[in-house]
Amino acid sequence: MSGLLHLPGQALSLLEIAIGAGVGLLIGLTGLGGGLVLTPLLILGAGFSPSIAVGTSLVFSCLTKFGGSFHFIRRNLVDFAIVQDLSLGGLPGVAAGAFVVRYLGVRRPESMDSVLLRAIGLALIFAALILLVRMLPERHRPGIVDRELRLHPALRRAAVVASGFVVGIFVSVTSIGAGAALMPVMVLCYRAEIGTMVGSNIFAGAVLAAVAALPHAGLGHISWTSVALLLTGSLPALWAASHLHGRIPSRISEGILAAALLGMGLRIYVF
Repeated sequence: MSGLLHLPGQALSLLEIAIGAGVGLLIGLTGLGGGLVLTPLLILGAGFSPSIAVGTSLVFSCLTKFGGSFHFIRRNLVDFAIVQDLSLGGLPGVAAGAFVVRYLGVRRPESMDSVLLRAIGLALIFAALILLVRMLPERHRPGIVDRELRLHPALRRAAVVASGFVVGIFVSVTSIGAGAALMPVMVLCYRAEIGTMVGSNIFAGAVLAAVAALPHAGLGHISWTSVALLLTGSLPALWAASHLHGRIPSRISEGILAAALLGMGLRIYVF
């Protein structure tokens, strides 16, 4: 496969399993870490080209999020009205992003990786800044971060649909955005328990990832062997993380994640 580091096959397989384990651990501890962490790790760590990294990450995110969604659905922690609002904007956004991917992949393949690389870098920096703002002490944190916006229902829905459209574009082009960008929108626009928001976020993200993966599959941007290896590492790590939940302060894991995202975003965008 083009775009991979020149590592022996066994070493590369072990590296992909290790990356899957690290991502699974982060997902279990923070609720984030699908495309947000996996895509840059595949580029910087395993040497994937940006297009292969995005396509592979989307399939991985789709499978893990659909799997995780069943747990939330069984506990009635998925609000399908919220999922519908997010999808009304998100799916057209994914379609718009798919057009960009298809156009670059077919008409301008020589520029596709450079465009994706810049977009991924910007998405990582943006996500890191969102996490850092949410981690500020309450007295220093903008009040809007923790407060539901009191909007007319029609205006609130329009804001959610518009936000979903923008996020859908980012998900389709970069595989990044569903978890980190949709959660703040949900906090601002809905009055719901955190478990319901997390469950609805995961299910909506799975739907967007599934649709966004289609154009990448058509262009041959998915390494199915790597998907299997990543899942081999991530599933046991997710199980282990479920037993660590609550024992590690969330600020520690989220702080590590924010610093890593910012560093990777700057590394990808600037260099």
